[in-house]
Amino acid sequence: MLSEDHHLRTSLQSDTAADDEDEHPDSNASGDTDGGYRQRQKKKKKKKGRRLSQWKFKVVATVESDDPNNSSTDVIGAIAFDKSNDFFATGGSARKIRVYAFQSLSKEDVFYDDDDEEEEEEKDADQKLRQRRRLQRKIMLPMNRKPRATTHSSSSSSRADHTSSCCMTEICTPAKLSSLKWHFERDNIIGCGDYDGVFAEWDIERHIAVSEKDEHNGRRIWSIDYSVERPSLCASASQDGTVRMWSRSSDHSVALLHAPNRSPVCGAEFAPCSSFLLALACADSNVYVNDLRKLSTPVLTLSHHKRAVSYVRFLSKDRLVSAAIDSTLKLWDVSSCVQNSPIPHCEVNHDDDESGRSHLSNILQQQQQQQPVKTFGYHQNARNFVGLSVWAEGGLIACGSETNEAFAYDCHKDGEPILRYDFGHHFNSVPEGLGSNAGRKQSSSSEEQKSLIDDKQQGRLMVSAVCWRQKESECTLVAANSVGVLRLIKGFF
Repeated sequence: MLSEDHHLRTSLQSDTAADDEDEHPDSNASGDTDGGYRQRQKKKKKKKGRRLSQWKFKVVATVESDDPNNSSTDVIGAIAFDKSNDFFATGGSARKIRVYAFQSLSKEDVFYDDDDEEEEEEKDADQKLRQRRRLQRKIMLPMNRKPRATTHSSSSSSRADHTSSCCMTEICTPAKLSSLKWHFERDNIIGCGDYDGVFAEWDIERHIAVSEKDEHNGRRIWSIDYSVERPSLCASASQDGTVRMWSRSSDHSVALLHAPNRSPVCGAEFAPCSSFLLALACADSNVYVNDLRKLSTPVLTLSHHKRAVSYVRFLSKDRLVSAAIDSTLKLWDVSSCVQNSPIPHCEVNHDDDESGRSHLSNILQQQQQQQPVKTFGYHQNARNFVGLSVWAEGGLIACGSETNEAFAYDCHKDGEPILRYDFGHHFNSVPEGLGSNAGRKQSSSSEEQKSLIDDKQQGRLMVSAVCWRQKESECTLVAANSVGVLRLIKGFF
């Protein structure tokens, strides 16, 4: 079987050859004019521009603290867009869910492709009309009403909240948030996993928790995810080495998945094509893909990271991206896993038990030998959660870095980043509760204090969360760092 790299090269060569046939007007049998030829070239260029064109990025909006000392208690650890991509929410160590209207932040800086300006102007007009209608919903608080439990004392009134002028809704939560996701069907519901091990769903219109489920024995929840095909099903991955499945119809978890070796599970995500396939990022440096109909054995095991894996994201139905604290991202081909789900081959139902066990052993051995398609490693990530996000339409992968930079890679190109944006802030402070040393045993208070002192001396900051806006016609990355600076970065070509 040809390697995946050879397949990509062959695909690119065939695409280039096909385009070369259209580059000469003389080869057009229909005899179109030069104007018609230019229109065809424009469409062709737009179709494959994301792969071959040079990306350019520019910051279109920034939200940051008015506090000159840049308090380190506002680490943004999670960013998520709703299904419409008109709103996004953030969460972190400030114990707050904040909801923003995307257009209200980026309306002053909109970039157009010169060839498609009229088309983009029509889209912009439609978006503005839709935005005005959506802003009439209850999600928007009246100007004279303050969110529950967010009143500031007079002694701290001089330290203005960095979202006071542009945040639509702000909800206080009982604990620090490690992850959050919008519900796919109920657009007023946001699910959250926190440092107390509680999975909660918040109604952002009424500012109340509609459900709170605590079965992780007080250990931190690192990641949650809703199933695309079955939105009522949610998974929570925890420091306790388990993944629990939650359903809206039950007050308790409906399924329990133990990670191999009971290692902490740092990330979990459902496959976009199946509600039964779940990818796990584990602290034992492995990525596992499980079929929820057979919890005892992973369908696939990917074992080429050198340290704890912190995130997994499906780029497509057969491509998976993983991030680890070995400062690498890896792109995997999981098509065999998807095609063979469910996995009758792994079920030992043979008459000869010994033959069945041998067959299962051979399958697992093949899984262990699977190689990543590509590796990306220009960012720095050795201790903390720095975020991971994929833009499926453009084939782009984004992550943060402990150098206070946001990175973006193109999965169709070699490992060099197409974006390396420096947040440019260097202060002598370090935020607490970053989720550092992911997957390791929690250190003693004296060890944590020593680590914080070392970080303060070095003035270490990082980009702690990233999220692509999933729009087919737009490329926009939202990134945040460990002092609460939030930036919208728009790409164009």
